[in-house]
Amino acid sequence: MSEQDIRIHKLSNGMTLVAEPMQEVSSAAFVFLVPLGVAYDPPNLTGASNVLAELIFRGAGDMDNRTLNDRLDGLGLHRHGGITSLFGSFGGALVADNLLEALKLYVDIITGPILSAEQFEACRELALQSLDSLEDDPRQKISLLVREKYLPYPFGRPAPGRREELQALTQQEVRKHWADRLTPAQTILAAAGKFDFEHLKQAVEEYFGSWSGPALEELEQLEQHNQVFHQPHDGAQVHVGVMYPSAAYRHEDYYAALAAAVVLSGGMGSRLFTEVREKRGLCYAVGVAHQVIGAYGAVQGYLGSTPERAQEALEVMLAELVKLADGITEDELERAKVGLRASLIMQGESTTARAIGCAGDYYHLGRVRSLQEIEENILKLTVDDVVNHARRFKPNDFTIVTIGPKELKVKS
Repeated sequence: MSEQDIRIHKLSNGMTLVAEPMQEVSSAAFVFLVPLGVAYDPPNLTGASNVLAELIFRGAGDMDNRTLNDRLDGLGLHRHGGITSLFGSFGGALVADNLLEALKLYVDIITGPILSAEQFEACRELALQSLDSLEDDPRQKISLLVREKYLPYPFGRPAPGRREELQALTQQEVRKHWADRLTPAQTILAAAGKFDFEHLKQAVEEYFGSWSGPALEELEQLEQHNQVFHQPHDGAQVHVGVMYPSAAYRHEDYYAALAAAVVLSGGMGSRLFTEVREKRGLCYAVGVAHQVIGAYGAVQGYLGSTPERAQEALEVMLAELVKLADGITEDELERAKVGLRASLIMQGESTTARAIGCAGDYYHLGRVRSLQEIEENILKLTVDDVVNHARRFKPNDFTIVTIGPKELKVKS
């Protein structure tokens, strides 16, 4: 791994700038993490942050919707972002020469959006249409539902919102939500790419140094409770979501947890693909991924099958998850390391991935891990590390959510 230059600067208002200059590239990427997650939505107004995340781009400062978006497009900005449980992210990638100009536009987007009544109605309607689209995307629907059932309230609230609560949402409530939540004290701006850090720091101080906002309270970390839930749906498919505890970012088992997930679901040679799909033909899709939501670490899985095969498919899947604690082979560990390292190398070559990685590290850890540090922690993993992790976090009780014509039986 090439040597990295990670810089961190704290503004007097509490906003944090995290930057990784990459002089070998011609692009730059940035991302703002703001305390606008769905867990912070007002009571009985789930989806307010999702609507607000769209609305702030519908006019800001002295720019109406068309003018603002024309200026962003004129910079060649490839935007990305969205709402998660605990924060909203807004950013993009572009030619490095346009980075400071893009950040200047985001001053108005974040600190001075217009939030007009007309645009609010359009954004709320988009949010409702997005909910409708979940009916055509059962994998995404089951993913949201299993997180809602697994995580304690309010961490599991669905980011797209709930229909009746979106319909009750008003422009005034969204404006108040913006005023209550958008504050520099918990905002992180991460940038990666070709730029001079001192020039970037000076610009960020100039653009955001006078921004102020209210102090925010932290959410209480509550204990999660496993459960089984079925949503009846007539159809030719059964969709299953599975979730159980794993290691969060700060846990010593974090890297072992990543490797364990790859052993289970890292390609066509993984255990779940082999045992559930290839050998038995019980499903058309199966897999798990390691997730971190604030202080909660988890393994989240998906199974797609038919009503006739779903019961056996679920039983085999759960058995394989439990069986991991019995041991893995050296070959499985080496394949997991290769997969994790390949992902890491590709991340290091992407300014967008680096900006997002820097922001996520600082949010969860209060520092930024170098790619070399991550690689070293992956390479030093042993079979015992992964097996001991699987035993410490052995999934005795699962949260299981099913969508289909009939409920599946889950052994206690």
